[in-house]
Parts: sequence; structure tokens; C-alpha cells
Amino acid sequence: MSAQGRPTAPTVAAVRSALKQWHRESNGASPLGALYLYRKTMRELERNPRYVTNHLLFQAMEELQQRYDQDVKLLQLHYLDQWPINHLANHFNVAESTIYAMQRKSIKRLAAILQDLENVTYATHKQQLQQRLEAPTYAELVGVKSRMKQLLSKLSPGQAPWLVAIEGLGGVGKTSLADALLRHVIDEQHYDEIGWVSARQQRFNLGGLITEVAAPALTTTALIEALVRQLMPELTQTLILGETELLGRLRKRLKQTPHLVVIDNLETLTDLATLLPTLQDLANPSKFLLTSRVGLYTTPNVYHYPVGELEEEDALRLIRQEAVTSNLPALAASTANELRPIYATVGGNPLALRLVVGQSHIYPLDSILKHLRAAQGQSAENLYTYIYWRAWESLDPMSQDVLLIMPLVNPQGDELEVIAEAGAMAIEEVRLALNHLVTLKLVDARGGLQERRYSIHGLTRTFLHEQVLRWKL
Repeated sequence: MSAQGRPTAPTVAAVRSALKQWHRESNGASPLGALYLYRKTMRELERNPRYVTNHLLFQAMEELQQRYDQDVKLLQLHYLDQWPINHLANHFNVAESTIYAMQRKSIKRLAAILQDLENVTYATHKQQLQQRLEAPTYAELVGVKSRMKQLLSKLSPGQAPWLVAIEGLGGVGKTSLADALLRHVIDEQHYDEIGWVSARQQRFNLGGLITEVAAPALTTTALIEALVRQLMPELTQTLILGETELLGRLRKRLKQTPHLVVIDNLETLTDLATLLPTLQDLANPSKFLLTSRVGLYTTPNVYHYPVGELEEEDALRLIRQEAVTSNLPALAASTANELRPIYATVGGNPLALRLVVGQSHIYPLDSILKHLRAAQGQSAENLYTYIYWRAWESLDPMSQDVLLIMPLVNPQGDELEVIAEAGAMAIEEVRLALNHLVTLKLVDARGGLQERRYSIHGLTRTFLHEQVLRWKL
């Protein structure tokens, strides 16, 4: 793939080499192997490399014949019929040096034909891949440059890790990050095939409303069926297969052709414990990119990538970007000091920041922030419900109590012993609670090998002041 993300161009040398090998046994890689067109045809025909290479050459020569009939005659006589140069010179009534010049021009034109076929084939395929993604909810992602770089290095084909999990609190942009990664992969043609399956059960819009997704809760069986429908639609159109057969067909496909598959909102699957071993079996050389509000720390062979809230500078940049996009000039032109109360209230949670911008079309900024701090109004309550309710509901009483202590902790984090002292709790009880809270991404654990500090997001701090107390009652 070129640096600009265009389909690979077949070189004249590669085309000449492919023509020279027309009659050779197929016991090696094809000179045209870098082309997506070649790999696609190889999968469709299920024949050896030499057959597929010759098939593409013949297809290109048929196209070339419509423009330059003599070029095709020359190539066929020399490479297919194996005429020597002196016979060609006599046949065309020219000098041998002229035959060499004619041959170079013919091969160059044939390479251009293959390039055109590659461009058209991959453009169609690229459109099909993009249609598998959900419509992006962002114009430009903010504060993700380093995240993109780190994750793309882990998503490179042909090497571990095979399962990569983007983990973080609701609203921090896990899905948007995965979407941006997949679009980059498609543009740069790192994988010939990608897949996207969402287990999302709810959506939160920038008007502050929660809507239920009109789809049943995703199970391992449903996920396998969804991937088969997406990646191998011909099976679901022509065959009635059982679950075991579908899984076998999918496994064969993923093992033969490297795919990058996203499973979004993994934590909402009803049988997660069953799915994860299945993904381990399906992976390599294909990769799975998972997004989850739950840390999958007990699952082996998973690369964990935690996503936290935006730093203040990026948060303010996102506010201005959203204000420009939605035509709020006064907000877009606000100074850093004028915008900092937003960050102080909701931290760097992109969903909460965008909600504030959306509400600014209707209400004064001070009023919006006051309602968020006091957990008043439908928008504020829905935001907290969307992000926190599922996690809060799963906590045992001790974990809930430890979470309620966290606003007393240094915003930069404190050690376990400090948290236990602040809550007058036994260290072992706090340790067990933190294990649960960190797994649910309600608490962040940071530090080195010999030291860990625990902290909460800015939005979580605001949430704990009012809303969670109502739930606890």
C-alpha cells in the first residue's frame, strides 16, 4: 500500500516477471501478490498462485486488446507461445531492437491496465468495508494522536497481540477511537477484511435523552451469526447451517485470511465468559479489537489499553470544536478561563463535554453546570444513568462505600492505605473493593511496579456529590 493509502501499483518489473512465469510450476509467491486484486481472486477461485496470476494477466490482456491489439499479439506470441525474439522480429518485420522496445511499451501498458483494475476493485471493496462501520459521531477526534499511534502498532497484521481491548468509563470515546482506527486501517489497506459488531443496548444523544437500541441482547451465538452475515453473506443466503457449522466456516475464513474485527460494547454481552474463549480460538492471524466498560484482566492473552478522560487543554479544544460545528460563536470564542468551569464540573469526559455544548443552545452555561453539579433535570440524570447506573448496580455495599470515599482522595490519586484511613476501613476490605472498582473503570489505578495510586475522573467526582446518594437511598 502506498503512503497515501492508494491501492498498490503493479510495477513493470512485476508484470514482466509474471509473464515470464506463465508456464512455470506454481511453487512460490506470485509477482502480483501485493495487489488486493490478486488476493481477492485467489480467495474466490481457490486455485494455485500461478493459475490466479495467469488469470489476471489474461483478464488484463483482454482489456488491452480493445485498445492496442498489436501489443497483445506480441505478448501472447512471446510469453504464451514462447516465440524467440528473432522470430518475432521476422513476424512483425522489424529489427530485434525494435521488438524489445515494443515489448517494453506493451508491458508498461499492461501494468497500467492492471493498475486500473486494482483501483476499481479496491475502491468498490473499500466502500463495502466502510458500510460495515457505524456512522461516525465526530467531525474530528481530539486528543487521540498518541492513542492512535500506540494502538495501530498493536493492530499490525502478522504478530501478537491477537486480542486488543480498549477499556474505559462510558463516554470517554472508546467507540469513536475504534472507529477512527478501523477507518485508518481501511484507508491504508492494512487488512483486506474488517468486521464490526455492536452489542450496544442504549444510545445517549446530545439533547440528554437515552434511547433503547431496537435489538436483542447479544449472545455468543448471535455474534457469530452477525459476523457470518457480514463477512460471508453467501452462506446465509444459500445455506441453512447450524451453530457448529457456522462457527467452523467462520473459523476457516478468519484463519485463511487475516481480518480485523471490532466487537463494540463487549460488556453488555449476556454470556461474556463463553465468548472470550471463542475469540481466542478464532484469533491468529485475525485480530479482535474490543471496546468495554469492564477491564478484562482475568482473561489471558489480551492486550489492555485503558482510555481515560481528556486533559484540560484537549477538553477545551473539544468544547470549541463542538461550538464551531454547532454554530455557537460566543462559546467558541470564550477564553480558557471562561471554559474552565466546564472542565471543573465534568472533567475530560467527551460525552459530558458535548452534552454541555448541546445544552448551550437552550440554557445559560452557569445554569447547565449548576444542574450537573446538583444532578437536577432530566439531561443531568440521564447522563449519570447512562454512564454509571449499570456499574453502580453491580457493586456490593463495601465497594459502594469505598467509591463514596473517593472524592476525599487527592485528585492526582492516593495510595490504598490513605483511602482506608479516610474511610476508617480495614485495608483488606478496601483492597477487595478497589479490585472491583478498577475493573469497572470507576476508579483509575496509576503508578509504577512498586507503587499504585487510585483516583477518579472529574465527572465521577461530580456524580458522587449528588446523584449517587439518591441511588444509595
